[in-house]
Amino acid sequence: MSCYWCHNPEGRPTHSQIKYIADRCIGCLECVKACSNAAHIASNNIHIYNRERCVKCGACVDTCYTGALELTGKEWTVGQVMDEILSDSAYYKDSKGGVTLSGGEPVLSGEFAKAILESCKRENIHTAIETCGNYDWKKLAGLLPFIDLVMMDLKHMNSEKHRQATGQANEKIIENARNLAHTNKPILFRTPVIPTFNDTPEEISEIASFIKSLMELRNNNGYSGAKSCDIQYELLSFHKLAANKYSSLGLEYKAQHLQLLNNNKMDELKNIAGDFGVLVI
Repeated sequence: MSCYWCHNPEGRPTHSQIKYIADRCIGCLECVKACSNAAHIASNNIHIYNRERCVKCGACVDTCYTGALELTGKEWTVGQVMDEILSDSAYYKDSKGGVTLSGGEPVLSGEFAKAILESCKRENIHTAIETCGNYDWKKLAGLLPFIDLVMMDLKHMNSEKHRQATGQANEKIIENARNLAHTNKPILFRTPVIPTFNDTPEEISEIASFIKSLMELRNNNGYSGAKSCDIQYELLSFHKLAANKYSSLGLEYKAQHLQLLNNNKMDELKNIAGDFGVLVI
């Protein structure tokens, strides 16, 4: 999806990107020497970065000691990821935490995501996944045996409004939420509360009512150990902490004009959702 308020725009593409943080640049022009595609040039000793010529090789990043140029992603093997995870294994035990796959959309990483989750379970590490839910069910179903907690966004119940804001309709998401309710996996549904998109009592009520129906479905589906309290709801207040990411990636931040929601507004929406018998955190 392409939500216009996305907090991780660097995670959407399947390849690395170059972030250029202009106010860190001191004009040393070492990146100009390093770039073989003339993506970095000097005009009157002023650095200019042309993204259209950039092949994201990262050569310029290696020369930029001020951090004005950053590579947003790396290609790692499962073994490298697990080495990083296991270096913090003592912390997981003390905090009773674990590993969460996020994104972008981690489910679309397929076998790579599965291999990380399997490896974590062999090490008795709790696993979770943050997902938008917009894919064929079988993609998530193949990962579920190795996932302890599913965190899924429910952004809006109106499919057309959902499409206008995210680029995608919500039918697959709704279907996958129902499919999840037919399992005994703990679920934390999440709604990023975005001003002018889904911040009205009516819109939050529609989502909470749907979640309540999933709780009832789970209670009645006969799965051993499944409880309604295994389904929870979280409201996430909109913020603009990602604004600088957009500028550093040469992207337009379309949520810039939105106003932040105050605590009273969020408390009101939390209480409305709670009135449906949904456990809101």
